[in-house]
Amino acid sequence: MRFIDNKEKLYKYAVYLILIIGILIRIVGITDMPNALNCDEASAGYEAFSLLNYGIDRNGNHNPSFLVAWGSGQNALLTYLIIPLIKIFGLKTIAIRLPMAILGCVSLVILYLLLRKISNKKLAIIGLAFFAICPWHIMKSRWGLESNLFPDLILIFAYMLIKGIEDKNKILYYLSFVVAGISAYAYGTSYYFLPVFLIPLLIILIKQKKITIKQAILSIVIVGIVSLPVILYVVINTLNLEQINLPFLTVPKLKVNRYKELTSIFSGEFLKTSTNNLMHGLKILIFQYDGLPWNSIMPFGTMYLFSTFFTIIGIIDSFRKNKKAEVKYNYLFNIWFIVSIILTCICDPNINRINIIMIPIIYYTIIGIYLIVNNRKKVAIGIVILYTISFGLFISKYFKQDCDTYGTFASDLQEVMEYAKDIASEPNKKVYITNKINYIFVLYYTQFDTNDYVKTVDYEDEYVEFRQVNSFGNYYLQSIDEIKNEENNAYVIRKEDLEKYQINQEEFKITEFEKYVVIENK
Repeated sequence: MRFIDNKEKLYKYAVYLILIIGILIRIVGITDMPNALNCDEASAGYEAFSLLNYGIDRNGNHNPSFLVAWGSGQNALLTYLIIPLIKIFGLKTIAIRLPMAILGCVSLVILYLLLRKISNKKLAIIGLAFFAICPWHIMKSRWGLESNLFPDLILIFAYMLIKGIEDKNKILYYLSFVVAGISAYAYGTSYYFLPVFLIPLLIILIKQKKITIKQAILSIVIVGIVSLPVILYVVINTLNLEQINLPFLTVPKLKVNRYKELTSIFSGEFLKTSTNNLMHGLKILIFQYDGLPWNSIMPFGTMYLFSTFFTIIGIIDSFRKNKKAEVKYNYLFNIWFIVSIILTCICDPNINRINIIMIPIIYYTIIGIYLIVNNRKKVAIGIVILYTISFGLFISKYFKQDCDTYGTFASDLQEVMEYAKDIASEPNKKVYITNKINYIFVLYYTQFDTNDYVKTVDYEDEYVEFRQVNSFGNYYLQSIDEIKNEENNAYVIRKEDLEKYQINQEEFKITEFEKYVVIENK
């Protein structure tokens, strides 16, 4: 009996240790790594700042169900999660990244509890350990890309659904569909995924007499009600209807319909495009890399390259009749996987666009590892050592990345933008900013008045997917061909470009920052 008690204690301590490691690696230093801010992070943050302080987004919409943002839209859920954190921390990196980090930490617990519910303790702790050190999940948890909320929300839905059914807890069961409805605000792929995933899942649950037809219908109704503003957004932009403006909500009409832009289903060469997308998606899944270093870094990939071996074993076992791994509700992950593969056909895939497939892939990998190590102590020790070394090497490389070298990230802008803000506040001043700096960073770091932005913004072309901003307020964003010696002009350029302008330092005041310089008339 004492031996059993000691074994139980060791198991608990191991679970706590793994959780601590997983949580720390997802949340410690999130403002420092990634060491640059992504333009989508800045966009979500500025929209949250605008809604909090001015009641509108940067396109003048009040409480939008979907953000117009760049022109072709941005999902709104992360922005709304950021709002209370801006109230606490101000418009800072911590406020933007904390929701994703917290959700990533919660997901560790959820996956463990889910595996305990549907299988055994050994599989659950293997799953927790693998998930805790999974490069994809670590990387996505440390920065604020709004689409990366989606897979974790569906994971939470799956746990609440199964626990609600198993514990005969109807409240928890129906709340799971509230979570499913909320996930529609996280990423556009949910518009396809949710109906194609939920309907067959509910049919199977009815056939197995785990739920009634009445419960299934009510479940769909709940998802429909919760996600109604998003459904209206899709209808309006697909059928070219008018924008809905209510006192408490805006359902926006986009200048460019991203709903069509992101998918190939409306393409004239649908079959050819879908086949190419599928092949590209499978290549990404097998080689665990999409060429975007903010999604995965080589030679580790999304889950460590050698894990593909375990993934294949897990897939084979999960789809055959006589399964070696005894897991209840295995079909939920199989449906999830199949629907995700279909989704890969209708979008131009990269890791964040097909992120919904990652949880079932991780599930299959866990099954594969379990089948290989179960009752094989020496093999288990070898695999633990292999993953521990790989995790250490991954962390070492990850925290040495310079994200400022990635095109959509930027660092060292806060001080220079605050300096430019002081200049722009003077009467008749014009601040010319190199177009190497995305306009969203100017809005973000200067905390520009949203009402003034809506009134003064000038777009190069309003009817494109990603609108280029020529100017707003006293800021002018353009390619700077020459530095003019005019009293009211100031220029913000990259430090590396300074020499090409051949500036006479007797005529100009040059203020240097880490990577930028501000040039003013003396």
